[in-house]
Amino acid sequence: MTQQPPAGTGLGFGALFTKHVVSARYVAGAWSGFELRAFEDLRFSPAAMVMHYGQAIFEGLKAFRSTAADEVLIFRAADCARRFDRSATRMAMPPLPAGMFVDAVRTLVEADAAEVPSAPGSSLYIRPVMVADEPSLAVRPSIEFSFLVLASPVDSFFASGRSMIDAYAQRDHIRAALGGTGDVKCAGNYAGAMAAKADAQAHNCDEVLWLDAREHRDVEEFGAMNCFVVRGEDDHAELITPGLGGTILPGHTRATVITLAGRRGLTVREEPIELSQVLDPYGPVSEVFACGTAAGVAPVHRILTDTGEERTIGDRPGPVTSLLAADYVAVTHGELEPEPDWITKIAG
Repeated sequence: MTQQPPAGTGLGFGALFTKHVVSARYVAGAWSGFELRAFEDLRFSPAAMVMHYGQAIFEGLKAFRSTAADEVLIFRAADCARRFDRSATRMAMPPLPAGMFVDAVRTLVEADAAEVPSAPGSSLYIRPVMVADEPSLAVRPSIEFSFLVLASPVDSFFASGRSMIDAYAQRDHIRAALGGTGDVKCAGNYAGAMAAKADAQAHNCDEVLWLDAREHRDVEEFGAMNCFVVRGEDDHAELITPGLGGTILPGHTRATVITLAGRRGLTVREEPIELSQVLDPYGPVSEVFACGTAAGVAPVHRILTDTGEERTIGDRPGPVTSLLAADYVAVTHGELEPEPDWITKIAG
């Protein structure tokens, strides 16, 4: 099972932070301008509403050192800004003023550009977050909020030395149902998933493989990543991912992979994926991979279920997964032409 590197052997994920944060406040119906300040502990009232009613949203994006020039490349900041505002609206929180999200991210990365790592597999993980900090126990939406952007130099999401992950599918918990918050990035989605994550780890797996809430039949997504399978092989290979129907987070890495696959001439279909088909060693599913900002493209080695079914997908990444993983690394590092608005450049 994947473990974070021991202290002193690498950056790990989310344990180290850069010198600065960006912050802004929403009070009396309006956002303040943001400011760059030193990274330090925050002070909230014990009655801050986020600690009682969970009004909190966040985003995740990365900055990479360009391999071709002395630049830092922020990937898909504008897309994250749009999703952040959509999450805010769903959680009865105020969207940011136009342009603030991207400007705040750029300001932080410019200030801490020297801390963007350059080793293969490393990056600067950027975490914008908004929380309800009004001191009140009233059961209603908060009227005061804090917006923060912090950053963490990271290695791969999974431990060095392990190139593939194991996933555990169980039916005791669900991630999201129609009408819920499954398609936005609110903190409560992750809190509710921790028990299932612990269950997966207890079964010597790295990640949860979530199933649909109604039938527990179709694959939806991994713990913090979207899901793809490859159906068929060679010239007949097709890339399949569950459609966005309100219960799946519309991941930016997912969207990137779909675009990159299209450039390669691969057929991409958004349709239900039955777990039974994924588990069938003689069926059409030849490869499985997860993808997300934190992990990039993560090939799946093995899937285990709560009923004892198990399938080893492969002991090495499949050809389609390998191709798309390489293209993803190339486009985020400036080696492959991006789509418009994918890259924000910062002098390194």
